[in-house]
Amino acid sequence: MKGVLSMKGGVCNRHGAKKKRCSSEGCMNTAAKGGVCRRHGAELKLCSSTGCPNIAMRGGVCVRHGAKRKRCSSEGCMNRAQKGGVCLKHGAAVKSCSSAGCPNRVVKGGVCVRHGAKKKRCSSTGCMNQSQSRGVCKRHGSELKSTADAQT
Repeated sequence: MKGVLSMKGGVCNRHGAKKKRCSSEGCMNTAAKGGVCRRHGAELKLCSSTGCPNIAMRGGVCVRHGAKRKRCSSEGCMNRAQKGGVCLKHGAAVKSCSSAGCPNRVVKGGVCVRHGAKKKRCSSTGCMNQSQSRGVCKRHGSELKSTADAQT
């Protein structure tokens, strides 16, 4: 199997390899480095470009500063490759909703949002927006960031 990395036990996470969990009591996040998740102190490499707070991907830099992403193998196409080395436009396999006659893409559990897939909501009290990052929506994420900046 070309391109598939063997994890523990010779299988990938999708086929049964166990992910390491954070060692902090009660935390169910995946461990990043040193046995803990980012929330509990795992320090990931940051982009080497001065003043950039993003996590480094390849070559010590983030995507914005030059980390390479796989591109579609179709000639002249600059879209990001999905499955099979091609973009969605050039035939990457995408699962469709299992509900009869529905052309929408699968979100969770084999169905689209219209047919019952639940998207995560913002964890901020009373907010019904969709969660974007770290369990909060864009608005509450920017509020968290601004309060963190004010503390430093």
